Amino acid sequence: MHQTVKTLFRLFFAMLIFLITLALFISLYAKGKEIINAEQAFQQAKIVSLKSNPQQQLVLLSNNQGSQKLIYILLAHNGYVAKVRCEHYLTDICTDAYNDSHTRQIQDVDLLTVNQHSYIQKVNYQDSLTQQQQQWSYSKAQIRDFYQADILTLKYIVFSILLFALATLYVCIRIIKNFKTFLTR
Repeated sequence: MHQTVKTLFRLFFAMLIFLITLALFISLYAKGKEIINAEQAFQQAKIVSLKSNPQQQLVLLSNNQGSQKLIYILLAHNGYVAKVRCEHYLTDICTDAYNDSHTRQIQDVDLLTVNQHSYIQKVNYQDSLTQQQQQWSYSKAQIRDFYQADILTLKYIVFSILLFALATLYVCIRIIKNFKTFLTR
């Protein structure tokens, strides 16, 4: 009985390693394809224009501290519509003064979306505390630089996943090579 449980556990463990390896290689394929088609995807980027109205008030929320450095375009009391990485907007939109503050009420915003990446192309908002109006806009060239920086970061991530995937592939080959020994050991 003890040997059967031990064998079943090892079989389950081997299947888990195989599945993780397969998932890593599928992720490498998908992200590699995204990197290869990055320029074409940027050419096919879509612009999404959003405007606030009395029924749906948009709010700009940012946080440049902690592990999740993001800007959120929120629908008041209904969750977020879009999230944008903060690192590209640290000097203007994503500042310490507005960390986790819901005071920036958006009049209109244009978002450029490329695959899973979103970028603020133009935003017009009013601070509800100071009543100060603020507008920021970014050229297509600036957004292209933002996107290329994100793709470069993705390349480093894909490289580290590749190293881990190769290590798991090595383990899989070793398990398959000595499968009977692995199950009975």
